[in-house]
Amino acid sequence: MISNAKKAVIHIAKSQVGMSNEEYHDLLSSVSVTSSKKLNNKTFSIVMNQFEQLGFKTKSKTRSKRKVSNLPNRKQPLIKKLEAIILDMGKSWRYVDAISKRRFDIETAQWLEVPELRKLVQMMVIYQKRQLKKELESMIK
Repeated sequence: MISNAKKAVIHIAKSQVGMSNEEYHDLLSSVSVTSSKKLNNKTFSIVMNQFEQLGFKTKSKTRSKRKVSNLPNRKQPLIKKLEAIILDMGKSWRYVDAISKRRFDIETAQWLEVPELRKLVQMMVIYQKRQLKKELESMIK
């Protein structure tokens, strides 16, 4: 089951693309659910992809800095840590979102649940350490 915040995003997307209730239920039935309450992370991602193809645009498309205050308290420190790693490495949120898509099949890192978000942070920390080690080794040679 998805969080209430994700359910809200779905309903915002529905209204933004001007979808009727019948069309909305057809969309949900395409992922074998009858209600947004029955979506899981994977089906949520599929539904959001459909909304994006229909013209749904998130407010923070640049994603240079994500609003942490809107996230649940458990996610805030993890998103802040990801942002710090991204800034340190000179990467973008698109890079992290691509990893999220590849590893967890979720389009945006912010949509990950806390356990997956922790794994993503761990992956980024390991990658950051490897990059730093490579830089130091190249400086020594």
